[in-house]
Amino acid sequence: MNIQEFIEEYLEMSRYVALGSMDGILAVMGVILTASGIASASGSELSNYAIALTGLSGGIALAMSNAFGSFIGERAEEKRNLRELERKMIIDEGQLDDTIIHKQAKKRVYMSMFTHGFSSFIGSFLPIVPFLIFEDKATATITTVILCFIALVILGVYLSKVSYENLFKTSFEIVVIGILISLVSFLIGGSH
Repeated sequence: MNIQEFIEEYLEMSRYVALGSMDGILAVMGVILTASGIASASGSELSNYAIALTGLSGGIALAMSNAFGSFIGERAEEKRNLRELERKMIIDEGQLDDTIIHKQAKKRVYMSMFTHGFSSFIGSFLPIVPFLIFEDKATATITTVILCFIALVILGVYLSKVSYENLFKTSFEIVVIGILISLVSFLIGGSH
């Protein structure tokens, strides 16, 4: 498989691109906003680097969790489909193992694992970048929120194209989810 084929297959797994990206952006933005809020509210000397490291740690854990979760879930689904096909074909269980059908199913399982995990990691990296660039917590926090909402709008555009849904409706839904998560994270972080 060449790189172009790999990218096409990656993008064909749009549900995992969307789920992973959205998980990464929103979860790590939530962690970052909470950590930044706690640091500001408590007057602590928590550095932007420490906040970024906290977000990165959460993002890596999320990416790994999503990757392995997809692997386990998709593997179970593909095995169920394979066994159902064997029953419909009236053949013994396991006779389709090591066939082209089985190999394609395994490829889908590994591709979903990679796509969900990688998209989660890429999405989770975005919220931490401003905390690595800016020294001022307020500037880093505002920049993070702006970058994340721009990414959410782009994700909404992508999903509307994939699903043939209304561009504004899809983007609006995703941005509303982002606002809700931001508010909850900000309130938790600011309450200390």
